[in-house]
Amino acid sequence: MRRVAWIVACVLLFMSVLGLTMHTQSLESEIKALEKQLVASKRPEQSTCKVRGDWLPNTTTTGTVNGRQYLVHVPENFVSYEYYPLIMFYPGKGASAGAAQATFGLDKLPAIVVYPYPTANTEGVLAWQGAPYSSPSDDVAFTAAVLDRLQDDLCVDRTKVYAAGFSNGGGFAALLSCKLPERFAAYAVIAGAMYAPAGQCVPSKPAPLISIHGDKDSIVPYDGSLLRKLPSIDSWTASRAKLNGCATPTTVNEGINSIVTIWNQCTDNATVQNVRIQGGGHSWGQITNQALWQFLSRFSL
Repeated sequence: MRRVAWIVACVLLFMSVLGLTMHTQSLESEIKALEKQLVASKRPEQSTCKVRGDWLPNTTTTGTVNGRQYLVHVPENFVSYEYYPLIMFYPGKGASAGAAQATFGLDKLPAIVVYPYPTANTEGVLAWQGAPYSSPSDDVAFTAAVLDRLQDDLCVDRTKVYAAGFSNGGGFAALLSCKLPERFAAYAVIAGAMYAPAGQCVPSKPAPLISIHGDKDSIVPYDGSLLRKLPSIDSWTASRAKLNGCATPTTVNEGINSIVTIWNQCTDNATVQNVRIQGGGHSWGQITNQALWQFLSRFSL
């Protein structure tokens, strides 16, 4: 009787071990399947995206479209089959694309950064469309053409394309928010010279936007200029918030030298934010590039 009981116990133990082994194999199979799905979710580009040409990490390439040049910097972690966000950057009056890349430090951001070349007016001054001193060039069309080319050549995440600019370039980034809101997810305007009349800006969709401006700026006055037809920054950002259907803003003091006004309750969550740098002049870097990126990267098309 004991022998029979021992045999039954052995059989039950064997079945238990066999079942555990099969369960373990099943779990391993499921884990491997999940790992494959995770890899696939991280690399959709293996089946849907392929770059054209040779692109090496942390390098800059010169491109040409419609007879005009632009610089493209790919990030340090660049992999040819992965999708990346993209920033179009526009420097101020008189600055070239190469000078902008060397000066503003945007290449360290985790994005493809593009520096289009501005054109010169009859006096040789480099500038962007919308200013009284700019050339007749259609920089909006040029921007759209550069985006088309890069979205063909690189794995650009088309939902995360951003425009940023300084001074005259900031004014042009603001103009893009009026003219190409379907191409950019958000905009950064630093010390922006908004020459284009606000009434001419009727974007087809709400545009998230941040403006950073020193209230002691002697080049583009914070309170505006009637003579130069420049609006006050407070009234300009308020008008943009109104276009975005935003509710009453909140204002906070951040640190010892900045007053931040935020319109959060906006159509399609298209936040508008104004950062007034107390005592700040006409300069870049009054907030960090990382802080700019934190604002921009929150938004997608």
